[in-house]
Amino acid sequence: MTDRDEGPAERSGIGDVTVIGIVETTMAFPMTQAFVGLDGEEDALGTLREDLPPSLFDEQGTPLMVFRSHVLRTPHSLIVVDTCWGNGKERRLDPYAHMLDTGYLTALAAAGVDPADVDYVFNTHLHQDHVGWNTRWTGDAWEPTFPNATYLFVRSEYEHWTTVPSGQYGHDSFADSVMPVVKAGRHRFVDPGFAIDDTVRIVPLTGHTPGHCGLHVTSGGQEAVFSGDLFHTAYQFPRPHWRIVSEHDPAEALATRTAFLARFAGTDVRVFPAHFNAPRGGRITRRGELYGFVLSG
Repeated sequence: MTDRDEGPAERSGIGDVTVIGIVETTMAFPMTQAFVGLDGEEDALGTLREDLPPSLFDEQGTPLMVFRSHVLRTPHSLIVVDTCWGNGKERRLDPYAHMLDTGYLTALAAAGVDPADVDYVFNTHLHQDHVGWNTRWTGDAWEPTFPNATYLFVRSEYEHWTTVPSGQYGHDSFADSVMPVVKAGRHRFVDPGFAIDDTVRIVPLTGHTPGHCGLHVTSGGQEAVFSGDLFHTAYQFPRPHWRIVSEHDPAEALATRTAFLARFAGTDVRVFPAHFNAPRGGRITRRGELYGFVLSG
């Protein structure tokens, strides 16, 4: 996995909702290292890639994994969706994220986002790369990065991570990036279907983790879904059974992915996968039995 330099904040819109992408880091993730289920189809990668946007891959054809927050500025709310890895956090099971020192907060400021102005933080799930900037080190403790925000935790997701013992994947990030928010009383437990405001609603996309969810945004006759980690690479459109190694329930995740593909293929609904190099999202296509993905202009 290799790091890449980042550019300025990404901007797009969904009706009256402004979408700002804040990229923390980007890495190339080799399929044979990070994904399973290829079942000997490694030789098909080049052919599949011919029908997918080239910007989603590096020069060698390896999928790019972008770690970003999406900031939604609606007519009523300022919402941060997922908070990447965070700085200064011990991540010994993820050495490429161990004790990071990135310009995330500087990028937020450059995009006109003051952490004190954020109304809501929503984590699509509680994996380490989606909760890191929930908190920052203030000298003697981890404190909420967005001090006036309500952090929305899906109840079933939160309950799952309370059962993960020390030393196992995710315990460290739950301890330093979730529990301090709860201790500070800045959280609210919600369930799928919860409406953050009249433009943004939480939708279930379970399987990757027990309570994994996305956001459905509707405004000005336009629709979009922020799909979290339902997809990690565009190869999963023509091959939805290919999965990242960290999938909690592969069968449930596959069922969720295939239902999502069938529902949105051929529609004008824009899809914003958390980790794609697709600043304006894209749309799902279908040709015969195969699904595809095209970038929004």
